Amino acid sequence: MKIVVTGSLGNISKPLAVQLIKQGHQVTVISSSAARKSEIEQLGARAAIGEIEDAVFLTETFEGHDAAYCMIPPFNFFGNQNLNYQQQAFNISTNYVQAIQKAGIKKVIHLSSVGADKPTGTGVLVFHHIAEHVFKQLPPDVAVTHLRPGSFDYNLYAFTDMVKGKGFLEGIIGKLLYFRYYGLKGLLKGYSGIILSNYGGADKIAWVSPIDIASAIAEEINTQQEGKKARYVASDELTCQEIASVLGNAIGKPYLKWVLISDGQMKDAFLKIGASDHIAEEFTEMNSAMHHGSLFQDYFKNRPAVLGRVKINDFAKDFAIKYNEQ
Repeated sequence: MKIVVTGSLGNISKPLAVQLIKQGHQVTVISSSAARKSEIEQLGARAAIGEIEDAVFLTETFEGHDAAYCMIPPFNFFGNQNLNYQQQAFNISTNYVQAIQKAGIKKVIHLSSVGADKPTGTGVLVFHHIAEHVFKQLPPDVAVTHLRPGSFDYNLYAFTDMVKGKGFLEGIIGKLLYFRYYGLKGLLKGYSGIILSNYGGADKIAWVSPIDIASAIAEEINTQQEGKKARYVASDELTCQEIASVLGNAIGKPYLKWVLISDGQMKDAFLKIGASDHIAEEFTEMNSAMHHGSLFQDYFKNRPAVLGRVKINDFAKDFAIKYNEQ
């Protein structure tokens, strides 16, 4: 088949392109960066350099292809105070749908997210619900899979400084937290580092590796299908404290804890790193939905029959390498 892969050479798109090429497919990779052209071609794919916001470019690129993997690029939530990510998600999804119809593509894999089944209450993840609604407007003869991954394992890198005990944890606040959660003995032993969020502790989360997402996309592309469906994908199902223990053991901090904080404390933390008030509110809501279980409610009703092969123990090895590099 002739397949379009969006997302340049990102965490999902690169392993996906490699896998599809090995299977004998002809792959076109869309990238907004001309600097990526040679690297894409070295993989054995054709490079299409342009913006997915450009409807004409997208349609021209899709022409002559049988299938497309469509993803919405990450938004700059903390760098753009005037960001209207919901409108952008709607516009990009509309561009995809128009290009798919004009080019006559009959197989589409859309990268969505856990929580996309809900129109509200999921914070910033609501844009995936918006995108799914747009893709559902494709005619019945176009097979569409909305792939809904769990929480990406590499998002755990965001906790690196906290695990190291850096930033606000370097002062008296850190000492007080360590005393509270590790006790006097831990404080005297020099225990440091802690994960703080408004989800954590015993909250059970479906985690996923981008490698397993890529494999699921390739599987969907190679599977005969009619109509539209949603498919969840995950690599591991662990509580936040279990995650902390795995990461802690990998870096020599087996005592590491993942502690639950209030929504108000979480929102303040987002504001301090540059989020606008409404973005801070929506990230806090997303995390709160993870804590209360509503975000994963439909996932656990329709969980994958088989989990992916890349486990958190595997990710922990990469986490330890980056942890020790910094």
